[in-house]
Amino acid sequence: ERTQRRAFARAPEAVADMDDFDPTVTNSPKFRLIAVQCLFSITAFATMLSQRHGLAGPDEMTLEECGPQGCGYQKFSNFKFLIGVCVVYAVFSVVAMAMYLLRRVPPPVTELTVYAVLNVLLFAAFAMSATECNITIVDPVYPVCKRATSAKASVAFAFFTWLAVCFSMLFTYKEWKDVDYHVPGSGNYEFVPGVTSGSSYPPQASSSSYA
Repeated sequence: ERTQRRAFARAPEAVADMDDFDPTVTNSPKFRLIAVQCLFSITAFATMLSQRHGLAGPDEMTLEECGPQGCGYQKFSNFKFLIGVCVVYAVFSVVAMAMYLLRRVPPPVTELTVYAVLNVLLFAAFAMSATECNITIVDPVYPVCKRATSAKASVAFAFFTWLAVCFSMLFTYKEWKDVDYHVPGSGNYEFVPGVTSGSSYPPQASSSSYA
């Protein structure tokens, strides 16, 4: 009985949440960019996870233990770091898209701060993994990732993810600037991330009104 009562009590909240659902936000360039980032980050960690052998490193002793097929990503701390960062970003992008769909978008300054932190982590993961891939252990002309196609693809998609996040930061910075400097007193105006621009805001008050 209590369970039924709770279900009935929560029903209006569920209906309200459905009312907040806005599928038109998928037309936003920013939303689509986040979806692309999600795909890139999933591809980055999935391809690295598939690299079970073929890596010429991380050192001679470990490589000898791995055998003639080479080592897997598990032997490389930098590659495991890349996997961790890309998993975190994939989860973040899914949550971000859900928030957009439910109109629960945080303020641009908060969003920009989160993007900045994740951007630094993504670049660090890419740079460390790319450096690791080009280290030579066995032979001066035989880098770690010479036969590791999946690892090289993972590093490439990590770079694409980072680059796409840079564009998201530009979108978010523009929104932050527009909200702070171009919409004074427009409390009833509904801001749509990635769609609304400065030119589409309601007419601004004349300069004489601020005198």
